[in-house]
Amino acid sequence: MHLLHHPHDLGEENPHFAYASEINSNTRQFNYYSHTSQDSYTTFMIEQKELASKGATRASILMKTGACVGGTVIGYFSQWFGRRRSIICAAIISACLIPAWIMPTAESGLSASGFMIQFFIQGAWGVIPIHLNELSPPAFRSSFPGITYQLGNMISSPSAQIVNAIAESHLVTSVSGKRVDAYGPTMGIATAIIATGIAVTTAFGPERKGRSFAVVPTVHESVAKDIEEGRISDEKDGVKAMEVVEKH
Repeated sequence: MHLLHHPHDLGEENPHFAYASEINSNTRQFNYYSHTSQDSYTTFMIEQKELASKGATRASILMKTGACVGGTVIGYFSQWFGRRRSIICAAIISACLIPAWIMPTAESGLSASGFMIQFFIQGAWGVIPIHLNELSPPAFRSSFPGITYQLGNMISSPSAQIVNAIAESHLVTSVSGKRVDAYGPTMGIATAIIATGIAVTTAFGPERKGRSFAVVPTVHESVAKDIEEGRISDEKDGVKAMEVVEKH
């Protein structure tokens, strides 16, 4: 008589589940990463760069377009390049683009740099859903990514207020020489810090790219099948025993 052990015991997943739980907290960084670089950008263009509302709106639309394209392209690219490498490279490139993102004064320059930085910021985001699914134990795979995202989104909800409060407590010179709130430097410094944190955290974590998502029978399904086929001969204290017939 031998005890029947489930081959996909949660214990085997603990190292990856622990990292997935860490990613749960790091999703806060990703949400700050996104909102810090987006929410006050239109205000920045109107106040510091003195664009008209229509021009700032067009630039914001192009910025969001870059986000959609980047999330799709880099998320897909991670199938070959790897999850962690894709996130790290996207985060580092976005940090390098910060000067080009806040320094232009014309609508065309702000639109182009906004498109490119959001391409990489949301490109890093585009890898997260599959990365979390691959790290999550099968029992939690259907709910873990969604819950993680919503928790991070809730915690990062005051990001715009934080950026605005810091920007409004400091002054810079606008394109016309007026003293205005420092939205550009505030967003730039905050985004650089967050991008660096994401790159470092991701570099030290595991990866399970290409992990199979095939449906694995649960313990109850396996036991039910064994009962139907008459292989289970004893049951004590909730532990199923399997009778093994050895060939001589």
